[in-house]
Amino acid sequence: GLGGLLSGIKQSLFTMKGDQIISENDASTLNRVVEELDYSMTELRRIARNMMPEALVKFGLKDALEDYCGHIREVSGMEVHFQAYGMQARLPQQVELIFFRLVQELLNNILRHAAATEAMVQLLRDGNRLNLTVEDNGRGFDPALLEKAPGIGWLNIRSRVKYLNGQLELHSLPGKGTSVNIECTLP
Repeated sequence: GLGGLLSGIKQSLFTMKGDQIISENDASTLNRVVEELDYSMTELRRIARNMMPEALVKFGLKDALEDYCGHIREVSGMEVHFQAYGMQARLPQQVELIFFRLVQELLNNILRHAAATEAMVQLLRDGNRLNLTVEDNGRGFDPALLEKAPGIGWLNIRSRVKYLNGQLELHSLPGKGTSVNIECTLP
């Protein structure tokens, strides 16, 4: 609804611009307003996509992650490899959303902190066991630092894994990249 409202406002501004004789200064201001409106619409789409990706609702976790990894590849330039095994059947919606959010947070951390050129996301389902691995070739870090001052993203990751009664393993060394493995038993 909000996207449609913004589009309507943009169209009204274009119509107004064409119907009125306005000064060069006012035309410049109007163009800036339209540009800001375009930016707002782009941000709204990005926020909506992050809240509940359409691919996740329609097609499931595998396709949504494949789409998201492709999106990250396009916008960041980082090569993101995605692999999925045993994901033919849909998972409970809440589990799919949690795993999608885990991948979002882990890739976001890689983009923000790792200076990586490559990342790998692997999702494996074996019966009622679900395993997620996210690795990068970035600068790595000392995991003990997370115990002293964990960021909000890392706290979100831990709380989501805990909610699933899952196991979380983190392996990282300065200069050697990072590997995160999450495993849980599906309900």
